[in-house]
Amino acid sequence: MLSRKYHNYIFYTHNFGKFDVVFLLKIIEEANINNPDNKYKIDCISKDGVILRLNISIKNDKTNTKISIIDSINLLSGSLSKLGKDFGSVVTKGDFPHEFVKRNTLNYIGETPDKEYFKNIDDNKYRELYKKDWDLKSESLKYLERDLLTHLFIMDEFNRYIFINYSVQMSESLTISRLALNIYFNKYLKDSKILLIKNYDMFDFIKKGYYGGITEIYKPYAEESYYYDVNSLYPHVSKMSMPGNKCKYIEDLSGIGLNLNELFGFFYCKVKTNNGYIGLLPVHTDKGEMINPNGEYYGVWSTEELKFATENGYKIKVIKGYNFNKIENTFSDYVDDLYNKKCYPTTLTEKSISKSLLNNLTGRWGMSIIKPTTKLVNKEELDYILTTRKVSNIKLITENKYLVTFISQPSKEICLSHNLDYEKVIRQDYKWGMESSNDFTDVSIVISAMITSYARIYMNKIKLDILNKGGQIYYMDTDSIVTNIQLPNHIVGIELGKFKLEYKIKKAYFISNKTYCLLSNEDKVIIKSKGVINDKLKILKICIIIKLTLKLLKVIQKLIIVKGM
Repeated sequence: MLSRKYHNYIFYTHNFGKFDVVFLLKIIEEANINNPDNKYKIDCISKDGVILRLNISIKNDKTNTKISIIDSINLLSGSLSKLGKDFGSVVTKGDFPHEFVKRNTLNYIGETPDKEYFKNIDDNKYRELYKKDWDLKSESLKYLERDLLTHLFIMDEFNRYIFINYSVQMSESLTISRLALNIYFNKYLKDSKILLIKNYDMFDFIKKGYYGGITEIYKPYAEESYYYDVNSLYPHVSKMSMPGNKCKYIEDLSGIGLNLNELFGFFYCKVKTNNGYIGLLPVHTDKGEMINPNGEYYGVWSTEELKFATENGYKIKVIKGYNFNKIENTFSDYVDDLYNKKCYPTTLTEKSISKSLLNNLTGRWGMSIIKPTTKLVNKEELDYILTTRKVSNIKLITENKYLVTFISQPSKEICLSHNLDYEKVIRQDYKWGMESSNDFTDVSIVISAMITSYARIYMNKIKLDILNKGGQIYYMDTDSIVTNIQLPNHIVGIELGKFKLEYKIKKAYFISNKTYCLLSNEDKVIIKSKGVINDKLKILKICIIIKLTLKLLKVIQKLIIVKGM
């Protein structure tokens, strides 16, 4: 691959950045040890500890040859098998007994391994696959060839569609959110003026008011209830008024508080709640979790969420913050076009791509302006980084090589915790090759923060309406809600922002956020479990967990009462 004919070529792999990259880097480092006179040079781009792009170069005949390996799962999420079906690939990955492959079976020739070694195949499919002279090596090569042909078809279709419809090159983006941003800038931005936030103080202030969706269990058990989902919640609310490129910092010096009705942006406030069942203004705990408490507290929120809370009995004193001009229809064309293509696609490919682009633009604006650095370092360099910088991920590659992702700017807090002189660390950075990386220049956290704020308002209005009508709320997760009353017809439908009824529920058990079991009226069991393989959970196990949890809550309640007495 590193011959001159492939210089500057990009090779796409799928699900490479989490797993296979470690093995490849290990082999390259071992090769460098054995051939120190002509080493492979490596640099990479990562996000959240996952390698997005790996660049490898070496000197051939006095000239450098470089290739890049990009993980396509960051552009097209999901397994190749599912993507192949979504894109209408003629070649499919097929079935393979992965669990059968062990060190002692690599040269196996004989009958097809038992059905238990295959994943999710029935008896009929297994009978089709069965052979008396099954050869692991030849079957592996056939499976890998199908894998590659399926991947090639998907990437070719994806690349063609993106270029024909949006005049954007797929290879210029490492992630689907970056691609969505490029498409937006190229085709939909038009006359909108979005403030790209580069100021650290402004970013840090607004970030305090950037909260996610509400995920909560209100009652752990439900009967005869309804599970509703919103059609594309974030895209829907992104069509509302957005902060523009004119911004002014305002602070109250009188002690009375600023006039909330005259403001549009993010402000630091003192809040006194209405002590209602539903909390309307979130805060972050010390562990970074989001809660919606009652009482008196301070924090940063959007003016629109503050106005909504005021309408519902909150007392708010606005102290200081950033005020923006309003701009309209910033994302309307983008959202309407993609939602229409998603709902009424001309091909399977169009539906899959439109859905992904629709859902991945809004979060891209909320990225940190500080771009992380990923480097392959030795033990001494790692120790220096750990004592001077914020580190987000470390992978052991060889005995003395580590792949580490960190913020290139030294942390004063971390330096002081290791008794290091911060100013001296900055001066010595050149010795360790720790030059500062460039910041992101195309992010605007105020956009993402405003969109998530609108989404919480949207869902809180529905919750309050349910409660006002005497209904019960059992569970919600950002854009979905479980209740015992049917929602009004005028807010239910297939249109953008309306609710769709996913399930009529006979029984439901809610264990924790994103972990629940539903039994539909058609006796279909739906199990969702964050961090657990769904088919490992059974309804009996979930009932036991619920009962134990309720008993534990009763014990805690008794302890609190005793302590209070």
